[in-house]
Parts: sequence; C-alpha cells; structure tokens
Amino acid sequence: MKPKVPKANRIKIGPGTGGAYLDPRERSKNQLQHHEQLILPFVSSFKPVSKPAELSLEPTAELKMKYAAFSQSGEDKFILKDVPNAILSSFNDDIYPRLRDTRSPYLRLPHDTIPGQPTLVYRYMDDDLLSLVRKQIPIHVRKQILKASLKGIAELHSHDIVHLDIKPDNVMVNYHGGTGSDMVVKQAQLIDLENAAYLPKGRCIKGMLAGNDSWRSPEGHFKGKLNKPTDIYSFAAVCIYAMLGQVIFAADEDLRYHESQGAFPHVIRLQRQVSFFGDRDGLNGLMDHVGDEEINCQVLGYLWDDRAADYHTYRPFSEWPNVTDDEFKDLISRMANLDPKRRVTASEALEHPWFVGCEID
Repeated sequence: MKPKVPKANRIKIGPGTGGAYLDPRERSKNQLQHHEQLILPFVSSFKPVSKPAELSLEPTAELKMKYAAFSQSGEDKFILKDVPNAILSSFNDDIYPRLRDTRSPYLRLPHDTIPGQPTLVYRYMDDDLLSLVRKQIPIHVRKQILKASLKGIAELHSHDIVHLDIKPDNVMVNYHGGTGSDMVVKQAQLIDLENAAYLPKGRCIKGMLAGNDSWRSPEGHFKGKLNKPTDIYSFAAVCIYAMLGQVIFAADEDLRYHESQGAFPHVIRLQRQVSFFGDRDGLNGLMDHVGDEEINCQVLGYLWDDRAADYHTYRPFSEWPNVTDDEFKDLISRMANLDPKRRVTASEALEHPWFVGCEID
C-alpha cells in the first residue's frame, strides 16, 4: 500500500474552491523519469491510455517490430517516450483534452500511444534550440524560433495550462539546409507538455521546485506560488541564451566558487536574479508573493543589499556591454521582472516591437 503523505509535506494546488494536493514524490519524477527512444516508422491515431501499465523504460523489441509493421511511409520517424503513470494520467485527464482540438503548430502533442504501455509516441524533429544555438545559427533564425515558442506558451496559457519547465531543450525545430546562412526553419514547437499543469483561475502550484535550476523563476526557487508568470520568466532566460549564448543562471565556475565558500546554489542564482533584474518595486512585489515565510523576505533583503557587492561581478542587465539592442533590453526587463504580477503576459510579449517580422514562412 502506498504510504499516506502528511498534508504538510504535500504540494498544494490552490487557493480556490476544490484545491487539491499532490505528493511531491510523484510530481518530482517529471524531471527524472521520462525516457525517449527513436522508433521505426508507423502511422496510427492517438488514443489516451485509460489504465496505464507499470512503467517500462525500454519498449520491447516485439513492440517495435509490431509498430514498424504498421508503417505507411518509409520516411517518417517517431520518438517513443515513457512517462510515469501519475503524470500520464494527469496529462490524459487535464492537458490533452484541452489541447487536442487546437491543432496548434507551436505545440508538440502525441501522435499515438502504445497499447498497454505508459508510452507516448511523438513525431521526430530535427534538433532542439539548446543545440542549435551552440551551432551558431543565424540571428534572424533564432528570433523566428523564439517567437514560435512564445506562441506555443501563449496557446497553453489561453487554456490555463502552465508549462513549468520552459528551457531551450524543450523547444524542438525542423529545418531545411544547414545551420548557416542557408538555414530555413520549417517548424518550431514547445515539447514536454506531459509535465504541464492545468491551473484555472484562482489556482496555483505551491511547494515544489518546478523546472530546471538554470531556468527557474525567483518564486520557483522559494517554492512559492507558481502560475503563468513563472513560464514568462523562464522564457526570458531562454531568450538571453538564444541571443547571447549565455546560460545566465548556469552551474558555472562562478557558482561553483561561491558554493565552495559556503553559499547555497539556489541563493547564488537568486543573487544573480536580483542583481540582473531587480528594482525596488519588483523586489517588494516578490516579497509579497513569497512573504508567507518571513525567512524569504530576510533572504531577499540581504540579496538586495548585496546586489552590487564587491565579491561578485553581477550587474544590471540594462548595463551589459554586450547587449546593444534597446528593444531586446526592454523586452527582457518586462518578462524578467522580479514581481510575477508585473511581468508581461505571453500575448503582450508577442506584440513587442522586438518580435516584428520574425514569422516562420
């Protein structure tokens, strides 16, 4: 029998009528337990698994052969992704039904499932944004991919779905040509929607470390209330990576040095966030947001006092010498405000002048 989790140790989805709790041991699997494998071609139709089987990390050779035999096209390739049962059930109940009729070109939804297996089948895509930026793809292509990704976020948010794990390797791209001046983007899609949460008005997630350390929002580091603004903050960090090639909250040499001096990694990242994007109004708003625990406000106060200290080199993003595009600076400042309530929405960000003329043909 599964042990009962004390209420104090659960993740709350609330406030709001009918607020529920999630076992952190279930939700935390979303970063660890997915398994993807390329499979030979087949064509079928998506049918959500109603009673998932036990997790099987390796689809059997028999299943591969069976589905390969269904191939109607020798050119198509697919990805098999095993998903923990609890997450798959939530996806089937809350996420997929709200998105299946949108046919959004900016979201990668399952093409099929494997009967009797907690396995989703996706169409194969060429590469992810994390890898493509390392390959020095053209600037205009990066902007096209970013705008398409933001359209995917806006589509999710319009259905009260929050991704919770926005990062460049969760943006997949299909393209023609090479990765130089001849590169032509065919499609860019947001992936890993199985990890998303349905959060209708009045609901939030609280008490979990959502997403990846290097892309997490300030309120995320405090395990505070999470909703659509946390996706926007993470997307701001993705934009900076795409345009500058810098993972600004990475576990780099600077972080490892301060960690060796006794600082916690999440506090180092929070110091960067306060130093890069902090102003007094944003700080006060973040304090209100996470202030149900007094220690959070104390930590933020210390970080604010040390935002330009001599022991680190963190300076406001608006002053970075390698950022000369004022429209880009303005967009990032609006998405990366410390106060979740002050961040622009995905739809508002799409209207920003920086994104003009960035459509995928």
